[in-house]
Amino acid sequence: MLGDIFDFWLSDGKAFQKKYQALIDQIAEFKKAGGEVHYFEGNHDFHVDVFWTKKLNIPVYEEEAFFKIDHLNVRLEHGDFINPDDKAYLKYRATIRHKYLEPLGHIVPGWFWKWFGERQSLKSRKRTGYYAVQNAERVTGLIRSHAERMYELKPFDLIVTGHMHIFDDYVFSRNGHKVRSVNLGTWLDFPRALKIEDGQLSVVSLNEMLG
Repeated sequence: MLGDIFDFWLSDGKAFQKKYQALIDQIAEFKKAGGEVHYFEGNHDFHVDVFWTKKLNIPVYEEEAFFKIDHLNVRLEHGDFINPDDKAYLKYRATIRHKYLEPLGHIVPGWFWKWFGERQSLKSRKRTGYYAVQNAERVTGLIRSHAERMYELKPFDLIVTGHMHIFDDYVFSRNGHKVRSVNLGTWLDFPRALKIEDGQLSVVSLNEMLG
């Protein structure tokens, strides 16, 4: 799960658990049945290990992580740094993730975080969605440039990102090695998933999969 799974989730999420209980139960059931779950924090969910790791034993990541999936070296991340020129967002990210801010999640009443989170989420969705639609070509370029920059830092076969509300499936080559970058966009527009089976990649519609 590459972040922004919920409208807002802070700390143990006491104010949000009731609203998202059905989803929490499905994730817990999937894990109980032997599924492996990894949670990457986005810009709508912060310090969530208090609930997801301590209660459900699901690892939480603030930054990127690398996995070996069907012989592919895969880099997974939310995508916070796709646009390095968005200084306002990067400053916000550094502030909200600061370790000294985390205790506020326990001290401030849950009803406040619910009100604040839903308000901020609505603003963020409108701003990000509008920007992505109006600047689709530039956003696509940012996603691809980010993939190429990250490959130079540490090579991989596949990078999967979120954050941006644009679907993009891009292949580039480095020294004869084919590299693939996939940003699945937003489920608010079209719920899709990346399927990896026997080393082969395909983008599938969840609407079709679930009937």
